Amino acid sequence: MIRQEKFAVAALALGFAAPASAQDVPLSQLLQQFFSPNNPIVLTGGFHQGHFTTQPEAQATLGLLNTNIASQLTSFPLGSSSGGFTYTLDPTLGVLSRNAVSFGPLFAERAITSGKKKFTVGVSYQQNIFEKLEGFDLRGGDIHLTLFHEDLPPVDGTHLNPFFEGDIIDSSLSLRLETNTRVFYANYGVTDRFDVGVVVPWVSVNIDSSITATINDIATTTSPFPIHLYGDGTKTHVFTEDGVADGLGDVVVRAKFVAVQQDNFGAAFAADVRLPTGDETELLGAGTTQAKLFAILSGSPKAKFSPHLNLGYTITGTSDVFGSLPDELNYTVGFDAAPTAKFTVFGDVIGRTLIDADRLVSEPRQHQYRTFTDPTVRTFDTTRLVSETGNLTLLLGSAGFKFNIVSRLLLSASALFSLTRDDGLQDDITPVISLDYTF
Repeated sequence: MIRQEKFAVAALALGFAAPASAQDVPLSQLLQQFFSPNNPIVLTGGFHQGHFTTQPEAQATLGLLNTNIASQLTSFPLGSSSGGFTYTLDPTLGVLSRNAVSFGPLFAERAITSGKKKFTVGVSYQQNIFEKLEGFDLRGGDIHLTLFHEDLPPVDGTHLNPFFEGDIIDSSLSLRLETNTRVFYANYGVTDRFDVGVVVPWVSVNIDSSITATINDIATTTSPFPIHLYGDGTKTHVFTEDGVADGLGDVVVRAKFVAVQQDNFGAAFAADVRLPTGDETELLGAGTTQAKLFAILSGSPKAKFSPHLNLGYTITGTSDVFGSLPDELNYTVGFDAAPTAKFTVFGDVIGRTLIDADRLVSEPRQHQYRTFTDPTVRTFDTTRLVSETGNLTLLLGSAGFKFNIVSRLLLSASALFSLTRDDGLQDDITPVISLDYTF
C-alpha cells in the first residue's frame, strides 16, 4: 500500500525534486563496506579474540553484485514517447493533418515522425523496487557469504590447527534497492521524415542493506567452553549499510529517419545515444557512452490496430568504475490500437540480450575442520557465488493506454512486468505515468 501511495503522490507532482545530499561513501562502494579491510569481524566475547578477517572471496562477490546491479540499473528502459500526435503535409490542401489514428506505444517506436516543425514535450515518472537478482531473493537473504577464521600460528595454510579455526560465519545479505525516475523528454520534427529528440532523466536511488552474520561453531561444538561469541555474548549480529543518491541520470539524444511510408507499411531507422552524464559512483549512470542503432517496422498508421517491431544493437563502452559493460541485442514487438479517437491501448514485449555479461551463479564447496575432541578431518558443505560469463536475456512486458485529455495533451499510464523472473535484476511491476503535449 505504501508503494502505491508514494507512486500516486509522485505521479501527481511529475516534477523534478531538488538534489538530496549523498552519504560519505558513494553507492557504488556501499556493499563493499561490509567486511572491508578496515572493517573485519573481531569477536571479543568468547574464549579468545577471534578474527574472521576480510575474505577476498566475500569482497569479490560484493564487487560482482555492484557491477551486476549497476550495468542493469542504469540501462533500464525509460518511458519516453516520441509523441502521440503525428502529422504529415496534405499536398492537396497545403496544411498539416494527422497521419495516424492511434497515439502509439510508450516503450517502442513506430515508423512515422511527428511532422515538420512539430514539437512535443513531456514528463514521466516511474518507480522500480527490485526484488530479485539472478533468481536470488534480494530482500529474503538468499545471497550468502562465508567468512573463515584467520590462520593462527602455527600457520599451516589450513583451518585445522588450532582446531577452533574451523568455525565459520555464515552471512546472509538482505538488500532493498529502489529507484524513482522522473524523465523530461522533447521531440522535434525537422522534416516530414526526420525527427530529433532528447531524454533527460532525474534519478533517485535508495539502498538499504543488512547482513545477518551467524557464527557456525562446527569445529567448537564439542568444546567445554564457548570459543567464538560476539561482544554481547550472542552468536548472531546484524550489520547495516544504507545510502541515497539523487541527481541527473544519463541523458539520451535521439534521431529517427523514415525510409519507407506506404499505406499499409512503414520502415524507419533510428539511433539513441546515451551520454555518461550521470554520476556512476552514485549509480546514477553507467559511466560510459552507449549507442543504440535500430530498425523500425510498423503497420498502417491509418488503421485502428497497428503492429510494430523494433530490432537493434547497443554498443557499450568501458566505465572507470565498473569496467567493461556488455553490448546488447535489443528487440521489441507489440501493437497499438485505437478503439476511439481519444483513447489508445498498447502492449509490447521488450527484450534485451546482454552479450558476454558477468553473471552470478552459486556453486557448492567443502570446508575442512576438526573438533576439540576428535582430530579426524571432517568436511562441511557450503556454497559460494562466483562469476560466470554468458549471455543474459531480459524480457519485459508492457501494457497501458494513452488518453487525450484536452486539445493535444496526452495522459499515458502503463506497467512494466518481468517475463524472466530468474535472470538478471528484476522488478515484479514497474508503474509508469506520463504527460505530453504537441505544439
